[in-house]
Amino acid sequence: MNLDKILIKLCKEKGLTLAALAKESGVAQPTLHGWTTGRSVHNMDDLKKVCDVLNVSLHFILYGEQDPWDNSEKPNPDKK
Repeated sequence: MNLDKILIKLCKEKGLTLAALAKESGVAQPTLHGWTTGRSVHNMDDLKKVCDVLNVSLHFILYGEQDPWDNSEKPNPDKK
């Protein structure tokens, strides 16, 4: 999966538009749009801001999967 597809999928899952994500993350909307069209290169500082809002790791937003080297327990909202 590519960043463009992952970002669009995460926004849909979280019910966010690119405009809302831009506002919450502080990353310019044209930058986010460039990521979704593959027309701009992303930088790590902006990616981290977006990851914080979407509550995902850098590895996840780049590869679409949980980081295999991350051994930390993630909270599971379905587990009681």
